[in-house]
Amino acid sequence: MTLSPATFQLAAFVAIATGAASLYLGAPHQRWRSRPLPALPSRIGGMALIVLGGWLWGRTLQLSTAIFATLTLSMVLLILFPCLGALPILLRRRK
Repeated sequence: MTLSPATFQLAAFVAIATGAASLYLGAPHQRWRSRPLPALPSRIGGMALIVLGGWLWGRTLQLSTAIFATLTLSMVLLILFPCLGALPILLRRRK
């Protein structure tokens, strides 16, 4: 059974998003949980998932495109996650 390219791309997106979330949740100043995840396992697991996502994208895209997409999505998510964590605090202050 062969998987379609769309399946590989979706799996890559999910792996990278999960890896970026793991990196964020292991940070000491994250705002999603009351306490951060253990730092070392969170970092190792997050980086492994991001590399896996890049490899999955490399199965359907050119290598340079896969690297660019992996790094771009990681950067966007690592900027977006802290903003989403701060949003409830900002909304509470407005009331």
